[in-house]
Amino acid sequence: TRSCVVIPCSFQDNEDQHLTRGIWYKKTGGMVYHNARSNVLDHFKDRTKIVGNLNEGDCSLEVDDIKPFDSGPFCFYGEKGTNKYRFNNSCVFIVMKSPETPVMSSVPAQVNAGSTVNVFCSVSHSCSSHPPTFSWSVPSINNDVSNTEISRGVWKTTSTITFMVAGGDGLRNLSCTATFWRGKN
Repeated sequence: TRSCVVIPCSFQDNEDQHLTRGIWYKKTGGMVYHNARSNVLDHFKDRTKIVGNLNEGDCSLEVDDIKPFDSGPFCFYGEKGTNKYRFNNSCVFIVMKSPETPVMSSVPAQVNAGSTVNVFCSVSHSCSSHPPTFSWSVPSINNDVSNTEISRGVWKTTSTITFMVAGGDGLRNLSCTATFWRGKN
């Protein structure tokens, strides 16, 4: 909840004329997304948008600031002039989950002060338009972030840092924190 979800959606269109409108609706009634804002259920106004390009067959929908009762089922239909194309057998439910716990690579048990160490931290999420950001308990020399789709609608964001081991006395903790869209850690 509070974060966002991108529902992946695609269709094949072999005709020259593209869809003129893409609409998402609740199977139980009411529009979730419509380019005419006044047609959208009040509960979804200003929280939904098509993030895909309909002309390229991408009808992916972002639902932002997810509420506990935004479960669906959500269905897509397209309009091409006066023709309507419904995809009632491809409706989607949203299952609410707590944010995933980040997974960090292991670090050698002992490292010498002044040496450099590479470590990564990754987490899966469902909002490709707003991936989580990472913060680390050590200053890094560099930080590379990558995003990969691991299954339809689920992405993994990975932060890989190189840092220099500081001198000092004894043990130091290394931790990473993933901050999801709208602030959940």
